[in-house]
Amino acid sequence: MDRRGLAESLGAGLVSGVLAVVGQWFAVGAVDWVLVVGLVAGVAIAAAANYRARTGHAAAVADEAPEVTADNYEEYTPIKAGDGGTDDDHPGHRKREQ
Repeated sequence: MDRRGLAESLGAGLVSGVLAVVGQWFAVGAVDWVLVVGLVAGVAIAAAANYRARTGHAAAVADEAPEVTADNYEEYTPIKAGDGGTDDDHPGHRKREQ
């Protein structure tokens, strides 16, 4: 995992731990440290899994996406109103059924 993933995971764990301590202190007047440590560990693991899933999905989408260049960009650009063409003229669109 890269530095950003570590920062997100540790930051989420730290914030959840601080909120758990403050919440317990105000609600009960004491802190259950076992609960705090378990919560911090769980949140950090969940944040790390979330980061890995997000970055893995982004990499998979980038690998599957076609390469758009100056020569073929018109194939991947939808027609907008006023472009001077119809859907039938554009190779990337299906013909409308009447």
